[in-house]
Amino acid sequence: MNARFMGIGASPGIAMGPALVLESHQLMVNRRTLKPDRIDAEVKRFQHAITEARQELEALRVRVEEKMGEKLSHIFDAHILILDDGSFAAGTEDHIRREKVNAEWGLRSVVKDLLAQFAAIEDPYLNERGGDLEDVYRRVLGHLTGDRSHPDLSRIREDAIIVAHTLTPSDTAALNTQRVVGFVTEMGGRTSHTAIIANALEIPAVVGLHGILEQVETGDFLVVDGERGTVLVSPNTGEQETATRARTAWRQRAQDGLKTRDLPAVTTDGQAVILRSNIELPEEVETSLRYGATGIGLYRSEFLFLKCSPNLPSEEDHYKVYAEMADRVAPHPCIVRTLDLGGEKYFHEVLDREEANPVMGMRAIRLCLRRPDIFRTQLRGILRAAVGRSIQLMFPLISGVGELIRALDVLNEARDDLRREGHAVPEKLPIGIMIEVPSAAMVADLLAARVDFFSIGTNDLIQYLLAIDRGNESVAYLYEPHHPAVLRMLQRVIDAAKDAGISVSLCGEMASDPRYVPVLTGLGLRELSVNPVTIPAVKDAIRATHAGEARTLTHRLLAASSADEVGRILGGGPADDELAGNPPEA
Repeated sequence: MNARFMGIGASPGIAMGPALVLESHQLMVNRRTLKPDRIDAEVKRFQHAITEARQELEALRVRVEEKMGEKLSHIFDAHILILDDGSFAAGTEDHIRREKVNAEWGLRSVVKDLLAQFAAIEDPYLNERGGDLEDVYRRVLGHLTGDRSHPDLSRIREDAIIVAHTLTPSDTAALNTQRVVGFVTEMGGRTSHTAIIANALEIPAVVGLHGILEQVETGDFLVVDGERGTVLVSPNTGEQETATRARTAWRQRAQDGLKTRDLPAVTTDGQAVILRSNIELPEEVETSLRYGATGIGLYRSEFLFLKCSPNLPSEEDHYKVYAEMADRVAPHPCIVRTLDLGGEKYFHEVLDREEANPVMGMRAIRLCLRRPDIFRTQLRGILRAAVGRSIQLMFPLISGVGELIRALDVLNEARDDLRREGHAVPEKLPIGIMIEVPSAAMVADLLAARVDFFSIGTNDLIQYLLAIDRGNESVAYLYEPHHPAVLRMLQRVIDAAKDAGISVSLCGEMASDPRYVPVLTGLGLRELSVNPVTIPAVKDAIRATHAGEARTLTHRLLAASSADEVGRILGGGPADDELAGNPPEA
């Protein structure tokens, strides 16, 4: 069967080879009612299974660290934390005693409820962490039932593309990395463990292909494009030849990109541009450095909150993550954005309510100011980690001066508390804000007088400015980074920063698109923070751009009356659908 499927590109590159389909193994659990005198023994049996699972995970962590490196072995730290979490272990023990049921059924009941909570979470990263819980559940249940069957990917002897419902860390711990050339899963997203491992191992992966197991059999020849998110099943001769050429070109680009990592990002007329990386996971630091990033321009600290859920991260958790990242990118800076969550189910208990429109509700800096206990813990961790390190702090979703002043007050209180307690604090901690709300852009001159830098978050800024929900397929075509209103707002923010003598960067997806390099350069941007794997392409575009000519181009764009006209100017001809923002065909 020749077919093409579209999913989510989770790890770039092109893989070709036979499919190896992993069948899901379901462990059967039956309920047994216990006599009162058997309950204590049943709880002890469950505790013994927990102990064995912990020992197994600790040994597995060591194996993975030796084979794949420390950054991937940390995944199993999260699994061990699940074993210790009250809602998992203590919750199961309570269920055994209260319902007078066997440990298998008590564990199943607790995990079923927890998985339902994960499934309801809107945030993709936290939603996918339900896979960690399920992996730990299967491990403990295996010790309780004696059923230890599990797919063993260490026995693969020929090149294969793994096709599965999902790949847990346990599945990949014994992975024969010399033979697995690609991953395809029904579940997962860009922040799933499948994606993390695939990126770390530089194996092409496509995830989120619902129903793919019904369409693929072991031995079917596949072409996996981890950049575009496509999977081709049983391609014909012409399609195979095209894929082979594309794979060769991709590998050449990857090699060329590494060759240019030490070349400066300088325009043809001598204007230097700083290229930093946006990351969500500490594991991405190595990828950033390999492609030549000069530091971290945006660390989305939500990862730490989601990793520790359902608990909140401690001050020590914050300190360790930020200190480790800063040490790895030194002497370049590491810019930490404070918590930018709020509408997700994770915080409904914090908010004591659900929100109809969480994107415009109690999120980011608004949530942090509402809950200074959460905010202050993170700020204390950042302040401690910044001693002797090049760490910078950035507040998200600032809408005006009053909000910024309140955030700075909490920061100063945290600094004073640390000093009274005898902790060292940095003499100077650079403070910045995200410009991603139109109101902030309109008062950028007032905000610039109170901070050390701006970082323009075009993803939200464009969405708010144009009143476009990018997730709504009916209007997504109207999401136009090159809309004249967007370009004029960017120019306003850049000019305000320049007038105040502070630095300004752009960290939205617009910065990662090489086509926009002349536009951003012409607007006066000299710092960009991009997705790590796009650094070579963006650098090439910078090195091919003449800043003076780009400025002339930008004057024309700012005078344009529509996104369609901007597209024509940029394309040198009729605007294509992608640049012009034309509606999809019916």
